[in-house]
Formats: sequence, C-alpha cells, structure tokens
Amino acid sequence: MRGFLALLFCVALSGSAAAADTYPSRPIKLLIPFPPAGITDLSGRLVAEGLRAKLGQPVVVENKPGANGVLGLRELLKADPDGYTLMVGNLGSLVINYAIDAKASFDPLKDVVPIAGTSEYPTAMVVNNKMPVSSVKEFIAYAKERPGKLTFGSTGVGAMDYLAGELLQQKGGISMVHVPYRGGPLALNDLIGGHLDTIIEVYPVVMEQIRSGQIKGLAVSSATRLPTLPDLPTFEEAGVPGIVLTGWLGIYGPPNMPEDVRNKLGEAIVEVVNQPDIQKKFRDIGFEPMIGQGVAAFTAHHQAEVKRWVAFLTELGLRK
Repeated sequence: MRGFLALLFCVALSGSAAAADTYPSRPIKLLIPFPPAGITDLSGRLVAEGLRAKLGQPVVVENKPGANGVLGLRELLKADPDGYTLMVGNLGSLVINYAIDAKASFDPLKDVVPIAGTSEYPTAMVVNNKMPVSSVKEFIAYAKERPGKLTFGSTGVGAMDYLAGELLQQKGGISMVHVPYRGGPLALNDLIGGHLDTIIEVYPVVMEQIRSGQIKGLAVSSATRLPTLPDLPTFEEAGVPGIVLTGWLGIYGPPNMPEDVRNKLGEAIVEVVNQPDIQKKFRDIGFEPMIGQGVAAFTAHHQAEVKRWVAFLTELGLRK
C-alpha cells in the first residue's frame, strides 16, 4: 500500500509539472470587472497585449462590470483553477470593498490568489468649469456656504474615489451628496457637462481632460506632485492634510490555483511590465508601472494593503 501511495504521489507531481510545461495550451480569459475604457480596462488590456506575445496564446479580455467589481469577482471565484481564467483586481474592488464592510461576502486574504502587480496611480480632485473655485480651500469655503447642496461622484461605495470624497468631507468639515456611477468615465462625462460638481477620480481617467482645460484640477492625492502635471498641488500643499491615496492594479487567479502555473504566470507578467515599451504606454495614460511585483512581492503587498486599510477605515469610523 505504501508503495502504491508513493507511486500515486509521483504521478501527481509529474502531472503537475507537465501541466506547467504545457501551459498555456489554449486561450486565456482575462476578466475586467469594470466597463470598457475605464482605468482597470486600460491597464488590463496593456497586460493582455504583452502576455499574448510572451505566452504565445490569445488573452481574451472580457468586461464584467457591476457592483463595483463584485460581479466579475464572482465569476472568477467559480472558475476552474487551471490558469485559464484570470482577473484584473484593484485596491477599490478587492481591498476597500472588504475593509469598509465588515460583512462583505468575500475575503481577499482567502478567496483570491495574487499573481503579479502591474501598475499604480493616485487620485485627482477635479471640478466642472462652471464652479467658481480654483483651489481646494475655495471649494471647501464654497461647500460650507451650501451644506448638502454640492454633489460628488464615485464608482460606488467602497471604491477609491468614494473614499477620497468621504475623506474630503471629513477633513474639510463639509457635507456633499454622493452620486454613484457604474464607471469613472460616466461620472467624468457628467462632470464635464456640469451635472456634477466634483469627483476625486483616479488620475488616468481625468489626466487628459485637466490638460485640455475641459475641467479644473485642484489637487492630487499622491505624497508628491506628479511629473506629468507639476502645477497641480498635493492635498497637503492645498491645505487639507491626511488625504494620501495611491491605488494599484494586479492580476489574480481563483482559489486553489496550482503554484507552478501561478509562478509561470507571475514571471511572465513581470517580464511584460519590465518592457520599456509597455512602461511607456502605462505612463502615457497616467499609470506608474509596478516593477518586479511577481508572486511573492505582490502577495506580500496585497496582504499588507488589506490589513492597512481595515485598520485605517476602522480608525476613521467608516468600517461598518
């Protein structure tokens, strides 16, 4: 019996190794749990483009928007853990959603498998051109004169732009009406049209509109000014300390994903992100590439972010 069990163990090991050696042998599906043309979509498509060349198989992007990323996550969780269904996850959908809701239906420390980090980004506070303000201080003064009258948009409760809006209200001592959207570009369109007063949206979504003058940029949530928009102050410089938010994106797999397939994917994604042409494409659309964030580094980053945001939102009284 011992000999038979040993044989079975060896067969299992050889089968796993063979699977890794032949992976991928068919197209890979990359779930993007947000609408096309949004921040997660843009980043995911860049990675898919690089992986096609690196792995020699099509990487088919499939948008599954809804419930701030939860619908796409549900599809990932029920997928076979064979490496042929992956998902682009971000800080808002995988970490803040969980950190803000003590009764969340998923656990990011158990229910997803981090594979590799791809990019990171701050948020930027912008207002429509009809607003008679040109700084964060002026906006706060304007809002205090109109409590509960001004509107701020976000991609849903728990998203990074939502948290930024809540922080601005808390730190600035103001009250605004929250308007949720299914994606950042939808909120941006309403802002440009004058139907929304402000959004504190992820920088890649609003970068070009700030540059072109379609909207007014007031501040960024990074610790330092951005090289691409050096005239835009940080919130600290704008007189509202305590709003430092940097988001990130990465590739995830379903639970019980084989380690050898996971490692192979992680190495391939790191190689893609390290390519100078991919890095330039990331920076052209407002992202900073996450260099060297393979399985080990990105898993540690993911776990640390979950713990940090749970503690942070508990401290702020936003975890419910």
